[in-house]
Amino acid sequence: MHRHKYKVAPAEERRALGRTFASKAEKEYALMLEDWVEIGIIQDYVCQPKVWLGCHEYTYTPDFLVIPDGAAPHYVDVKGMETTSFKRTKKLWAAHGRLPLHIIKKKGKKFETAEVLP
Repeated sequence: MHRHKYKVAPAEERRALGRTFASKAEKEYALMLEDWVEIGIIQDYVCQPKVWLGCHEYTYTPDFLVIPDGAAPHYVDVKGMETTSFKRTKKLWAAHGRLPLHIIKKKGKKFETAEVLP
């Protein structure tokens, strides 16, 4: 079996809600968001929204746009590994992002906010 350099699980292990997610952690986070919609913690969420950072030539696609109940919306990116490209994106986000970007990492069975970019 061929392994991805970032150790991404096979596609069948990343499928849920009618789509294939980029990672198992992202899939699990989406399932958690679905539960949160059901119990009223958040109003809604959007998978893979496209965001322009500074110009239309540079777009970034975070994992989710989360719309909490009674709070400001924010973007979420579930990260297992930070690439060089993502480090550049963080700098662009700090300069041009319109909403906060929450960088989430999985610790054991829980998700933790590792960083929030303004």
